[in-house]
Amino acid sequence: MTTQTDDPLPDLLRRLRAAVPIDRARAARDLGRLGWLARDAIPALVRAADDADGKVREAATQALGQMGPEALPPLKLMLRHDDKYVRRQAVWALGRLGPLARPALAAVCEALRDADPRTASGAAQALGNMGADGADAVPALAEAMRGTNIVLCRLAAKALSQIGFPALATLITHLQHTDPFVRGESALALGWMGAAARPAVPYLAKLVRGSSGRGLADTPPPGSSLSGFGAGSGAVTPTAPAAATEATADDTCRVYAAQALGKMGAAAAAALPELTAASRHGPDPLRDAARQAARLVEGA
Repeated sequence: MTTQTDDPLPDLLRRLRAAVPIDRARAARDLGRLGWLARDAIPALVRAADDADGKVREAATQALGQMGPEALPPLKLMLRHDDKYVRRQAVWALGRLGPLARPALAAVCEALRDADPRTASGAAQALGNMGADGADAVPALAEAMRGTNIVLCRLAAKALSQIGFPALATLITHLQHTDPFVRGESALALGWMGAAARPAVPYLAKLVRGSSGRGLADTPPPGSSLSGFGAGSGAVTPTAPAAATEATADDTCRVYAAQALGKMGAAAAAALPELTAASRHGPDPLRDAARQAARLVEGA
């Protein structure tokens, strides 16, 4: 009688060196399914990430991402791999690690500027998943919001909302940006923060009134709960609004601002006059958004 072992690792490591690429890729995927139990295969998977076959490289990197925090060092290095599919899998794996990926924060911030849009977007999501541990990424995310990739702008704004208080001043300042899309995404992000974004209420109310930020003070007023914010918080220098902005884009900003105020509930009570006025005299669909927001604020 032959003795069989219950450990599949030796066989999978052997298959990872198979002559046929599809067999190597399958072995990598099977190692990934084992997750942390296959952590001894990390060195072999790192080598497989440089395989001559692209499918094997991608499968090996994906498997590394299922190994847990022990795979953090090689995943960090793979953010600079020549193969964009390897970089994508690496940044997505780091995103799944959440706050545990904090040691790779600088490398993930660099990935925000990756030429591959999906890698850059994955970097924004990974930074957001770090939560407050990603506070040092605020300046890089603020820069990403101001780029030409609208998907990255939205994901960077979402990440800033997940970081929370350290990103608050940056999001408020972005309500004054010349690009209406940036203003709108900033308003949405502040809404995702809920009552924690209370210092943004007067700025969002200004948007609801139909201003793109014109006339807002560059520094917080005396006694404001924003006092003490500075460059260290990730704030950016406000820019003068464009002379003309398409009405539809500006109206969308107003809708997003109203929705954000509604999500803040009672914390946005100071904006009720603006919401009431917009619900009566604003354009569609602002009237409905302002009406609903006012009900949420009053009923909270």
